[in-house]
Amino acid sequence: MKQELNILLVEDSLTQALSLKQTLEKYRYSVTMAQNGREAMKILQDCRASVVITDWIMPEMDGSELCRAIRAHDFGRYVYIILVTEKKSKKDIIEGLKAGADDYLIKPIDEAELVARIAVAARIFKLEQSLREKQQEFFNLNQIKNKFIGIAAHDLRNPIISIRGFSELLLKDSTAFTEDQKEFLTIIHSTSRNMLAMLNDLLDISLIESGKLELSKKFGSLKKLVQERIQQNSLHAQQKNITIHHQMENIPSIPFDPQRIGQAVDNLISNAIKFAPYGSQVYLRLTRDSDQVKFSVQDEGPGIPESEQPLLFNEFHRLSIQPTAGETSTGLGLSITKKIMEAHGGSIVYESREGIGSTFTLILPIKSQADQKPKKNIRPLPKKYPEGSADASGSLP
Repeated sequence: MKQELNILLVEDSLTQALSLKQTLEKYRYSVTMAQNGREAMKILQDCRASVVITDWIMPEMDGSELCRAIRAHDFGRYVYIILVTEKKSKKDIIEGLKAGADDYLIKPIDEAELVARIAVAARIFKLEQSLREKQQEFFNLNQIKNKFIGIAAHDLRNPIISIRGFSELLLKDSTAFTEDQKEFLTIIHSTSRNMLAMLNDLLDISLIESGKLELSKKFGSLKKLVQERIQQNSLHAQQKNITIHHQMENIPSIPFDPQRIGQAVDNLISNAIKFAPYGSQVYLRLTRDSDQVKFSVQDEGPGIPESEQPLLFNEFHRLSIQPTAGETSTGLGLSITKKIMEAHGGSIVYESREGIGSTFTLILPIKSQADQKPKKNIRPLPKKYPEGSADASGSLP
């Protein structure tokens, strides 16, 4: 019975290759041969070899070059490389390991040592198989979770919308109610609104994780969209005596999904207001930078602890810092925003300093390029605008 391990033997000397192949087959390994690195790379595309035993000195592509080529390519599995060499110096061995080799053998090859090193590769191979099975199991469970969240959130959404709508109607004509009853209705309306926002976030994350987020792009004015979102958040800002300063350049019409980009913009503005202290300032800026549009939101909040920043865009991650007026949060807003920006070929970047505040910036390409690489999530804090007399909906002088 053959071992599960398939071996690709790369050796330009046919005599040595046949001898080594015979030795390996004695231990019931399945062996495929290649004469050089280029041929080996072609074979690896089709065969299921998980171990490569390669000579170092070969024509066309030598062993170290083959190591680098294998590591640069995704074969859908890990390939364990044993580099065979006559080079014995520590410098040479380190060079081979840096090139991507997992192990090495010094010529002439000792049969017992060869079998022992392949046994190590076999253990690694089994561990990788086990890990892949666990990953698939996790993926399947995650899909079930997404489906359940989507169904539950969708089924709960309609009754919550009804509660919010009817409570709003009652509040508009509340002359027949006592002050206590008005207060209760206000609580019902506020709570239902918060619950609806949470359910919408759950539906969004379910769509995103299931790969079903679809964009409906059309050319539009990002400046106009931002102005609308400022207006929608102005009441919340006024309730906390927060002044919103904004400075916006005239941006050419660009392609984007207005609902999704509006959601991303709204998440940043509402977050800034949510975590900003009473009476503080929030600074918004819309600019064009070469072939990109940048929308940044800077607050004077407590800043994000450095230890929590690596988890900032994780789903359901809630910060240790709390909203300043008891506002609710699902811990999904930034994760959803990041996915929306990436779907547009853009990114979200940030900088935060404890005790000073945070700046989040949305970066959107002027031309639609879904395959654009995301930028690093670090950018310097923009300078604050000059102290002005802008109100929650005004412009800076």
